[in-house]
Amino acid sequence: MDLRGGGTVADTTLFGKYQLCRVLGRGRSGTVYLAKHKDLEEYRAIKQVPKTCVAYSQFRKEALILKSIRHPGIPIVYDLEEDESYSYLIEEYLEGDSLYTLISDMGHFSRAMTVRYGIQICHLVHILHSARPNPILYLDLQPKNLLLCHDVVKLIDFDHAVHLRDAEHLTLRYGTVGCAAPEQYTEDALDERTDIYAIGAVLFYMLTGCYPGENPGAFSGWKASEINIMDSVDRNLMRVIRRCLKTDKNKRYTSAEQLCRALEETEAFIQRKNRRKRRGIFSENPTSSLTIAVAGSRPGAGATHIAVGLTAYLRTCGISALYEEKNESGAAGKLADWAQAMPDKTGVCMIRGIPVRPKYGDCVLLREPDYPVRVWDLGNDWQKLLQESAEAFVLVCGAKPWERDASGEALSALAGVSGLALVFNHFCGRLVAKLPGTAGAEGYFRIGEDPDPFEPGKEAKQVYEGLLRLWGGRKGRRSLAYAGDYRSRKGRGRNPYCGVGGQLSDGSAPGKNGGFGVERPPGF
Repeated sequence: MDLRGGGTVADTTLFGKYQLCRVLGRGRSGTVYLAKHKDLEEYRAIKQVPKTCVAYSQFRKEALILKSIRHPGIPIVYDLEEDESYSYLIEEYLEGDSLYTLISDMGHFSRAMTVRYGIQICHLVHILHSARPNPILYLDLQPKNLLLCHDVVKLIDFDHAVHLRDAEHLTLRYGTVGCAAPEQYTEDALDERTDIYAIGAVLFYMLTGCYPGENPGAFSGWKASEINIMDSVDRNLMRVIRRCLKTDKNKRYTSAEQLCRALEETEAFIQRKNRRKRRGIFSENPTSSLTIAVAGSRPGAGATHIAVGLTAYLRTCGISALYEEKNESGAAGKLADWAQAMPDKTGVCMIRGIPVRPKYGDCVLLREPDYPVRVWDLGNDWQKLLQESAEAFVLVCGAKPWERDASGEALSALAGVSGLALVFNHFCGRLVAKLPGTAGAEGYFRIGEDPDPFEPGKEAKQVYEGLLRLWGGRKGRRSLAYAGDYRSRKGRGRNPYCGVGGQLSDGSAPGKNGGFGVERPPGF
């Protein structure tokens, strides 16, 4: 077997039944492969460790620890194998991207995402610490060992994990620089608070895109003002992270359960703040089920761009959303190929932190993915907006002279669709008066150039925020309508990007009926 380089490992079968597919990763002690069980036609993760590196008894310890735990977020151990040179651990293959990979692509998570995933990490660590009769210390919690699978955090690579009773007898201590607690570099006792420190480091990494530091014990004087990103982070989350990262472990949280409660309080605080901002349809229940259908009035109008951008924005708000291709363009499949993203059992590929489900043929039978919010990309087949059973609809139009006819035809045909929002993409403000019936009308959103839909810019975020407000309706009702570029009642200021569904820049409410249920702009 050729172990040099990465990528595909061809023509290699282990133990007569595991066909190696590719390298998943390499670490200090060995290599992890993706393999397919030839008889069961299921994927497995196979960890290969040289016998010259790790004694079989130590390798077996990892398997026994995993065997003692039954949890969806922790891989199942199927078997142990060995040959003359290597030991092999056959595990469940967990589909997803590591937090390290996602943050390398995205830069960092929003605070809502950080808190949400942090709570899940606490649950996983609490499972280990609650193992009876022997609690388990993980001792190497880091972004590369945490996978995100369908918005569910999963923990892998237990080669450093030990039972609490054995921790004091460790002759060698390992850890990841930036995540390892100070006591891992000394002879001080290791306990549950050692993992608490690592959780704090991972929270910090998710929030900022970097580790707290590489020098153990250097974080006791850390202040939020030293990190630029912290200017916009609420004080509750800062306080939680700082307590986790205390050099003196007696000053940290005493358990993962206690830390989890603190994060849940922070999450509640964020949700209250979002409600004050009137985040529309999710203001009362951030886990509301919703299907949003997006279509363009013509090819190239930007439906795919808007659908991806809206999905990305929802996820930064801590809302679990899936982008689904519902057109024949094949764009999502090409994007997945470009990103080398492999689909899971439901056909979903993770691309830059966004779950994307390409359109498959009618003969492909897949289990339905479980996402509370789904964004359907209908391409330029806007007639499907009359047929789809979604709760909210977006028609993406062009405002330039050569796009007017297609926009007018689609808008006229969709005039009776309840829950429709109109978005003019790549909008030219100088042409607004030339669009029939739209000068001064309350009836549309307009969005400017937004180069990267996976990381929406400020203007795009304002439009997506406006859409959520619009779909929330007054008093939480889903009475949807067109959203307009408008002036405030008091005549002060103008919101150039988004319209109905929230307060104006001066705090007043737009349009008739508080801005909800406005009529279609005349002339289309």
